[in-house]
Amino acid sequence: MSMFSILLSKNKSNFKYYGINWGKTLGRLFGIKLRIVGRENFDCNKQYIFAPNHSSVIDFQVLLIAVNQYLVFVAKKELDRIPVFNTIIKTAGFVLVDRRNNKNAIKSLENLKLDMKKYPRSVAIFPEGSRSKDGNLQDFKKGAAVLGIDTGLPIIPVAIIGSYSWWNRGLFTKSPNIVTIIFGNPIKTSNSFYEDRDKITMGIKDQIIKLRNG
Repeated sequence: MSMFSILLSKNKSNFKYYGINWGKTLGRLFGIKLRIVGRENFDCNKQYIFAPNHSSVIDFQVLLIAVNQYLVFVAKKELDRIPVFNTIIKTAGFVLVDRRNNKNAIKSLENLKLDMKKYPRSVAIFPEGSRSKDGNLQDFKKGAAVLGIDTGLPIIPVAIIGSYSWWNRGLFTKSPNIVTIIFGNPIKTSNSFYEDRDKITMGIKDQIIKLRNG
């Protein structure tokens, strides 16, 4: 429905409605209760780059619900192998990046920047690049910082707590699984330069560490 709605209306932002309902449906199916903290740190009518930690497959869906905007993800190229799903996310404006080819990854982000001018939306990038295998933070990559510098959009660090526990307990459990989304303070990028990418990346990681530690 999402794919056909976008194709027929020529409006990618229709993904917001279907994406949020997709997340809510999976949340009910898997017994997940969502707790959202810090939503006052951003304006729902403005665009941002959201930079969350990543430790389970449900992180996409819960973030769509918590942000409550037309939000797309910069995701790994491997998702292109999933029939139907790959068409939906590409139609919606997601960007699939080949992490093994830095040149192609940079080109993908440049194409996203150009498309965002035509279809404004917020973007989520997992700075760790892939899911954590033990729930601890991995090394952070600089993609979120670079996109922030290129677009001038503020970056919102996000701590997702509880999704790793849910993933390891099993998809279907009788007791409720509480997943907490905590939004940090915006990191401004409008007056930043490419040389600031390391500093911005460390700022994202430092905030997520503090949010996770309470």
